Amino acid sequence: MKLTDIFFPPRCAGCDTITEDAFPVCKACNELRIRPFNSKNRCDTCFLSVRDCICTKRQYFSKLSVCFFYDGPPKRTVFRMKFRARPDIAKAYAKLIYLSLQERELTDSIDAVTFVPMGRYRKFKRGYNQSELLARHIARLCNKPCIPFLIKESTASVQHDTKKIFRKGNLLGIYEPDKKYEAEIKGKRILVADDVTTTYSTFNEIAKTLLIFGADEVYAAACTATKKSKKY
Repeated sequence: MKLTDIFFPPRCAGCDTITEDAFPVCKACNELRIRPFNSKNRCDTCFLSVRDCICTKRQYFSKLSVCFFYDGPPKRTVFRMKFRARPDIAKAYAKLIYLSLQERELTDSIDAVTFVPMGRYRKFKRGYNQSELLARHIARLCNKPCIPFLIKESTASVQHDTKKIFRKGNLLGIYEPDKKYEAEIKGKRILVADDVTTTYSTFNEIAKTLLIFGADEVYAAACTATKKSKKY
């Protein structure tokens, strides 16, 4: 056992309880995990069965990896990471996202990892960008660079405070490449990390921007996702 494990024992990414080993989730939460559906009758984007597919009708990212549905203990744990000053949870979730990427055979396809940028005031107020923390931990596990390709240009409303029907319009044109890294986008297969995805609008807008500026392909990875209703 490492000395750090005595003072900072490993915790489950799903429910935040102390775990007995270094595996990122406890046995109970491992049963809740979204695993890829290993059959021909599956979605090629989210890797779930066609019946359970959580993709939208139109999206610009080509692969999606999600650990849990946004419900129960994982929902509460993500809330703590975002709003209760628990940046340490990002490390546990990054391990779980890395495991999900391995299960979907995507780790070797990634050239770089990036994240959903946050406005300066919100980052100052919270003290960190949880998406950035996730991306940096994932990049380290994948042995890939974490590059802040994008900046947030406008003062759009915060997504979790915006009604679902308005979220897509709320994001149009708010992300632009950081001039320092714009040239590095071209030809890369980029993974975008975030904590929660509901309507997929954020991933979609970021993927579209990266593709416009030359990315070869864009993948998306999130801790949790809202389960789509049958109308999707």
